[in-house]
Amino acid sequence: MKLIKATFLLTIWAIALASCAQPNQKTKVEATNQPSSSEKILAHLHAKSNNYVFVTAHRGDWRNAPENSIQALKNCIAMGIDVVETDVHLTKDSVLVIMHDNTIDRTTTGTGKVSDYTYDELEKFFLKAGQGHATYQHIPSFEDFMLAAKGNILVNVDKGWDCLDKVVAVLKKTGTLQQALIKGIHPYDEVRRDYGSLIDEIQYIPIVSGETPNMSSYVDDFIQNSKPAAFEVIFKTNDSPVDSQLQKMKQQGVPIWINSLWDDLCAGHDDELALSDPDANWGWILKKGATFIQTDRPKLMLNYLRKKGLHD
Repeated sequence: MKLIKATFLLTIWAIALASCAQPNQKTKVEATNQPSSSEKILAHLHAKSNNYVFVTAHRGDWRNAPENSIQALKNCIAMGIDVVETDVHLTKDSVLVIMHDNTIDRTTTGTGKVSDYTYDELEKFFLKAGQGHATYQHIPSFEDFMLAAKGNILVNVDKGWDCLDKVVAVLKKTGTLQQALIKGIHPYDEVRRDYGSLIDEIQYIPIVSGETPNMSSYVDDFIQNSKPAAFEVIFKTNDSPVDSQLQKMKQQGVPIWINSLWDDLCAGHDDELALSDPDANWGWILKKGATFIQTDRPKLMLNYLRKKGLHD
Protein backbone atom coordinates (compact mmCIF):
# COMPACT_ATOMS: atom_id res chain seq x y z
CA MET A 1 0.00 0.00 0.00
CA LYS A 2 2.82 2.36 0.87
CA LEU A 3 4.50 1.59 -2.46
CA ILE A 4 1.30 2.43 -4.40
CA LYS A 5 0.89 5.69 -2.46
CA ALA A 6 4.53 6.69 -3.10
CA THR A 7 4.20 5.90 -6.79
CA PHE A 8 1.01 7.99 -6.97
CA LEU A 9 2.69 10.98 -5.30
CA LEU A 10 5.71 10.76 -7.60
CA THR A 11 3.40 10.74 -10.63
CA ILE A 12 1.51 13.84 -9.40
CA TRP A 13 4.84 15.61 -8.72
CA ALA A 14 6.14 14.81 -12.23
CA ILE A 15 2.94 16.13 -13.85
CA ALA A 16 3.18 19.35 -11.82
CA LEU A 17 6.79 19.88 -12.86
CA ALA A 18 5.93 19.28 -16.52
CA SER A 19 3.07 21.78 -16.41
CA CYS A 20 5.34 24.41 -14.85
CA ALA A 21 8.04 23.77 -17.42
CA GLN A 22 5.79 24.23 -20.44
CA PRO A 23 5.19 28.01 -20.12
CA ASN A 24 8.88 28.60 -19.42
CA GLN A 25 9.85 26.59 -22.49
CA LYS A 26 7.39 28.56 -24.60
CA THR A 27 8.75 31.85 -23.25
CA LYS A 28 12.26 30.77 -24.16
CA VAL A 29 11.23 29.96 -27.73
CA GLU A 30 9.35 33.25 -28.04
CA ALA A 31 12.41 35.15 -26.79
CA THR A 32 14.61 33.65 -29.47
CA ASN A 33 12.16 34.90 -32.12
CA GLN A 34 12.56 38.50 -31.00
CA PRO A 35 14.70 40.69 -33.30
CA SER A 36 18.20 41.45 -32.07
CA SER A 37 19.38 44.99 -31.41
CA SER A 38 21.26 45.08 -34.72
CA GLU A 39 18.16 43.83 -36.58
CA LYS A 40 16.11 46.66 -35.07
CA ILE A 41 18.73 49.20 -36.20
CA LEU A 42 18.74 47.71 -39.70
CA ALA A 43 14.94 47.88 -39.77
CA HIS A 44 15.18 51.64 -39.20
CA LEU A 45 17.73 51.88 -42.02
CA HIS A 46 15.65 49.91 -44.50
CA ALA A 47 12.52 51.88 -43.59
CA LYS A 48 14.32 55.07 -44.67
CA SER A 49 12.39 57.09 -42.11
CA ASN A 50 13.07 60.81 -41.70
CA ASN A 51 12.25 60.48 -38.00
CA TYR A 52 15.28 58.43 -37.02
CA VAL A 53 18.90 59.61 -37.08
CA PHE A 54 21.66 57.06 -36.47
CA VAL A 55 24.44 57.83 -34.00
CA THR A 56 27.90 56.61 -35.00
CA ALA A 57 30.59 56.57 -32.31
CA HIS A 58 34.01 57.42 -33.75
CA ARG A 59 36.52 54.74 -32.63
CA GLY A 60 34.04 53.66 -30.00
CA ASP A 61 33.56 55.31 -26.62
CA TRP A 62 37.20 56.38 -26.60
CA ARG A 63 36.80 58.97 -23.87
CA ASN A 64 36.02 56.23 -21.36
CA ALA A 65 37.97 53.28 -22.78
CA PRO A 66 40.99 52.79 -25.09
CA GLU A 67 40.05 53.74 -28.64
CA ASN A 68 39.10 50.85 -30.91
CA SER A 69 39.03 48.47 -27.96
CA ILE A 70 36.39 45.87 -27.24
CA GLN A 71 35.56 47.76 -24.04
CA ALA A 72 34.95 50.93 -26.09
CA LEU A 73 32.62 48.84 -28.27
CA LYS A 74 30.78 47.38 -25.26
CA ASN A 75 30.29 50.87 -23.82
CA CYS A 76 28.59 51.92 -27.06
CA ILE A 77 26.33 48.88 -27.00
CA ALA A 78 25.33 49.65 -23.39
CA MET A 79 24.55 53.27 -24.35
CA GLY A 80 22.25 52.24 -27.20
CA ILE A 81 24.46 53.62 -29.98
CA ASP A 82 23.55 52.49 -33.52
CA VAL A 83 26.98 52.26 -35.20
CA VAL A 84 30.55 52.04 -33.97
CA GLU A 85 33.32 53.17 -36.33
CA THR A 86 36.53 51.18 -36.23
CA ASP A 87 39.72 50.70 -38.25
CA VAL A 88 41.50 47.60 -39.47
CA HIS A 89 45.08 46.79 -40.45
CA LEU A 90 46.85 43.58 -41.45
CA THR A 91 49.55 42.00 -39.34
CA LYS A 92 52.68 40.34 -40.72
CA ASP A 93 50.83 37.01 -40.75
CA SER A 94 47.73 38.51 -42.44
CA VAL A 95 45.48 38.75 -39.39
CA LEU A 96 43.13 41.73 -39.38
CA VAL A 97 43.44 43.70 -36.15
CA ILE A 98 41.68 46.79 -34.83
CA MET A 99 44.03 49.77 -35.06
CA HIS A 100 43.66 53.27 -36.50
CA ASP A 101 47.31 54.12 -37.19
CA ASN A 102 49.80 52.21 -39.32
CA THR A 103 51.95 52.03 -36.20
CA ILE A 104 51.17 50.97 -32.65
CA ASP A 105 53.18 53.77 -31.01
CA ARG A 106 50.37 56.16 -30.08
CA THR A 107 47.78 53.73 -28.72
CA THR A 108 49.80 50.86 -27.20
CA THR A 109 52.82 50.15 -25.04
CA GLY A 110 54.75 48.99 -28.13
CA THR A 111 56.39 50.69 -31.10
CA GLY A 112 56.62 49.98 -34.83
CA LYS A 113 54.30 49.17 -37.72
CA VAL A 114 51.38 46.79 -37.35
CA SER A 115 52.59 44.98 -40.46
CA ASP A 116 55.98 44.24 -38.82
CA TYR A 117 54.40 42.01 -36.15
CA THR A 118 52.52 38.74 -36.14
CA TYR A 119 49.26 38.75 -34.24
CA ASP A 120 50.78 36.66 -31.44
CA GLU A 121 53.61 39.18 -31.11
CA LEU A 122 51.13 42.06 -30.84
CA GLU A 123 49.43 40.25 -27.97
CA LYS A 124 52.29 41.13 -25.61
CA PHE A 125 51.45 44.85 -25.81
CA PHE A 126 48.70 46.70 -23.95
CA LEU A 127 46.35 49.39 -25.15
CA LYS A 128 46.66 52.88 -23.71
CA ALA A 129 43.79 54.92 -22.33
CA GLY A 130 43.10 58.42 -23.64
CA GLN A 131 45.35 59.95 -20.98
CA GLY A 132 48.25 57.86 -22.24
CA HIS A 133 48.60 55.33 -19.43
CA ALA A 134 48.65 51.60 -20.06
CA THR A 135 45.57 49.46 -19.44
CA TYR A 136 45.20 45.70 -19.18
CA GLN A 137 43.48 45.47 -22.57
CA HIS A 138 45.06 44.02 -25.70
CA ILE A 139 44.76 44.86 -29.39
CA PRO A 140 41.64 42.99 -30.57
CA SER A 141 41.50 40.96 -33.73
CA PHE A 142 38.81 42.04 -36.18
CA GLU A 143 37.18 38.64 -35.72
CA ASP A 144 36.91 39.03 -31.94
CA PHE A 145 35.62 42.57 -32.36
CA MET A 146 32.86 41.47 -34.74
CA LEU A 147 31.88 38.58 -32.46
CA ALA A 148 31.47 41.10 -29.61
CA ALA A 149 29.37 43.31 -31.92
CA LYS A 150 27.26 40.45 -33.28
CA GLY A 151 23.55 41.07 -32.85
CA ASN A 152 24.18 44.26 -30.88
CA ILE A 153 25.30 47.13 -33.11
CA LEU A 154 26.33 48.03 -36.67
CA VAL A 155 30.02 48.47 -37.43
CA ASN A 156 31.55 50.98 -39.83
CA VAL A 157 34.76 49.31 -41.03
CA ASP A 158 37.28 51.97 -42.00
CA LYS A 159 40.77 51.68 -43.52
CA GLY A 160 39.99 48.19 -44.78
CA TRP A 161 39.52 48.92 -48.45
CA ASP A 162 42.87 47.53 -49.59
CA CYS A 163 42.05 44.17 -48.00
CA LEU A 164 38.31 44.08 -48.63
CA ASP A 165 38.33 40.38 -49.51
CA LYS A 166 39.81 39.54 -46.09
CA VAL A 167 37.37 41.89 -44.34
CA VAL A 168 34.40 40.19 -46.04
CA ALA A 169 35.80 36.75 -45.22
CA VAL A 170 35.82 37.60 -41.50
CA LEU A 171 32.32 39.09 -41.71
CA LYS A 172 31.02 35.91 -43.31
CA LYS A 173 32.83 33.69 -40.82
CA THR A 174 31.32 35.57 -37.88
CA GLY A 175 27.86 35.90 -39.45
CA THR A 176 28.01 39.70 -39.31
CA LEU A 177 28.08 40.65 -43.00
CA GLN A 178 24.84 42.65 -42.80
CA GLN A 179 26.02 44.51 -39.70
CA ALA A 180 29.00 46.05 -41.51
CA LEU A 181 29.11 49.38 -43.35
CA ILE A 182 32.17 49.82 -45.56
CA LYS A 183 33.27 53.14 -47.08
CA GLY A 184 35.48 54.11 -50.00
CA ILE A 185 36.45 57.08 -52.20
CA HIS A 186 36.92 55.33 -55.54
CA PRO A 187 34.54 55.78 -58.51
CA TYR A 188 32.00 53.05 -59.21
CA ASP A 189 33.86 51.71 -62.28
CA GLU A 190 37.06 51.21 -60.26
CA VAL A 191 35.19 49.55 -57.41
CA ARG A 192 33.48 47.15 -59.83
CA ARG A 193 36.72 46.44 -61.67
CA ASP A 194 38.73 45.72 -58.53
CA TYR A 195 36.17 43.73 -56.56
CA GLY A 196 33.53 42.53 -58.99
CA SER A 197 30.49 40.95 -57.37
CA LEU A 198 32.01 41.38 -53.90
CA ILE A 199 30.67 44.93 -53.90
CA ASP A 200 27.12 43.55 -54.22
CA GLU A 201 27.50 41.55 -51.02
CA ILE A 202 28.36 44.45 -48.72
CA GLN A 203 26.67 47.62 -47.51
CA TYR A 204 28.84 50.20 -49.23
CA ILE A 205 29.05 53.94 -48.56
CA PRO A 206 30.78 56.13 -51.20
CA ILE A 207 32.47 59.26 -49.83
CA VAL A 208 31.80 62.62 -51.54
CA SER A 209 33.83 65.76 -50.86
CA GLY A 210 34.66 69.00 -52.64
CA GLU A 211 37.74 67.26 -54.04
CA THR A 212 35.84 64.34 -55.58
CA PRO A 213 36.60 64.32 -59.34
CA ASN A 214 33.56 64.55 -61.63
CA MET A 215 31.35 64.73 -58.56
CA SER A 216 27.99 64.66 -60.30
CA SER A 217 28.75 61.59 -62.43
CA TYR A 218 30.45 59.94 -59.42
CA VAL A 219 27.17 60.18 -57.48
CA ASP A 220 25.02 59.23 -60.48
CA ASP A 221 27.04 56.11 -61.22
CA PHE A 222 26.55 54.72 -57.71
CA ILE A 223 22.84 55.57 -57.65
CA GLN A 224 22.22 53.98 -61.04
CA ASN A 225 24.43 50.90 -60.75
CA SER A 226 24.39 49.89 -57.11
CA LYS A 227 22.42 50.36 -53.92
CA PRO A 228 24.57 52.51 -51.63
CA ALA A 229 23.80 52.11 -47.94
CA ALA A 230 24.41 55.87 -47.75
CA PHE A 231 26.61 58.65 -49.13
CA GLU A 232 29.14 60.18 -46.75
CA VAL A 233 29.34 63.90 -47.53
CA ILE A 234 32.14 66.20 -46.35
CA PHE A 235 31.69 69.96 -46.03
CA LYS A 236 34.88 71.99 -45.67
CA THR A 237 32.90 75.22 -45.97
CA ASN A 238 29.28 76.36 -45.84
CA ASP A 239 29.27 76.87 -49.61
CA SER A 240 30.78 73.47 -50.45
CA PRO A 241 30.03 72.16 -53.96
CA VAL A 242 28.80 68.98 -52.25
CA ASP A 243 25.57 70.86 -51.58
CA SER A 244 24.68 70.49 -55.24
CA GLN A 245 24.40 66.71 -54.83
CA LEU A 246 22.31 66.55 -51.67
CA GLN A 247 18.92 66.97 -53.30
CA LYS A 248 19.68 64.20 -55.77
CA MET A 249 20.60 61.82 -52.94
CA LYS A 250 17.44 62.70 -51.02
CA GLN A 251 15.20 62.26 -54.06
CA GLN A 252 16.64 58.79 -54.63
CA GLY A 253 16.09 57.89 -50.98
CA VAL A 254 19.79 57.32 -50.26
CA PRO A 255 20.69 58.08 -46.61
CA ILE A 256 23.22 60.85 -45.92
CA TRP A 257 26.16 60.46 -43.53
CA ILE A 258 27.77 63.60 -42.04
CA ASN A 259 30.70 63.75 -39.60
CA SER A 260 30.70 66.19 -36.68
CA LEU A 261 34.20 65.23 -35.55
CA TRP A 262 36.13 68.35 -36.51
CA ASP A 263 35.59 71.61 -38.34
CA ASP A 264 36.60 70.82 -41.94
CA LEU A 265 34.25 67.83 -42.09
CA CYS A 266 31.12 69.85 -41.28
CA ALA A 267 31.92 73.46 -42.21
CA GLY A 268 32.89 74.32 -38.65
CA HIS A 269 29.76 72.92 -36.99
CA ASP A 270 31.64 70.34 -34.94
CA ASP A 271 31.20 68.49 -31.66
CA GLU A 272 33.17 70.94 -29.54
CA LEU A 273 31.09 73.94 -30.63
CA ALA A 274 27.95 71.84 -30.15
CA LEU A 275 28.76 71.47 -26.46
CA SER A 276 27.80 75.12 -25.92
CA ASP A 277 25.26 75.49 -28.74
CA PRO A 278 23.96 72.17 -30.07
CA ASP A 279 21.17 73.64 -32.22
CA ALA A 280 23.55 75.93 -34.12
CA ASN A 281 25.95 73.07 -34.85
CA TRP A 282 24.36 69.63 -34.65
CA GLY A 283 21.16 71.34 -35.73
CA TRP A 284 22.96 72.61 -38.85
CA ILE A 285 23.94 69.01 -39.67
CA LEU A 286 20.33 67.87 -39.25
CA LYS A 287 19.12 70.60 -41.61
CA LYS A 288 21.50 69.28 -44.25
CA GLY A 289 19.50 66.06 -44.12
CA ALA A 290 21.82 63.79 -42.13
CA THR A 291 20.60 60.24 -41.57
CA PHE A 292 23.86 59.22 -39.87
CA ILE A 293 25.98 61.52 -37.69
CA GLN A 294 29.45 60.34 -36.71
CA THR A 295 30.53 61.95 -33.45
CA ASP A 296 33.17 61.93 -30.73
CA ARG A 297 30.41 62.71 -28.21
CA PRO A 298 28.06 59.74 -28.71
CA LYS A 299 26.15 59.93 -25.42
CA LEU A 300 25.50 63.67 -25.76
CA MET A 301 24.48 63.23 -29.39
CA LEU A 302 22.09 60.45 -28.43
CA ASN A 303 20.48 62.62 -25.76
CA TYR A 304 20.18 65.53 -28.20
CA LEU A 305 18.46 63.42 -30.86
CA ARG A 306 16.09 61.89 -28.34
CA LYS A 307 14.99 65.35 -27.23
CA LYS A 308 14.29 66.13 -30.88
CA GLY A 309 12.25 62.96 -31.28
CA LEU A 310 14.80 61.60 -33.77
CA HIS A 311 15.92 58.50 -31.88
CA ASP A 312 14.35 55.73 -29.80
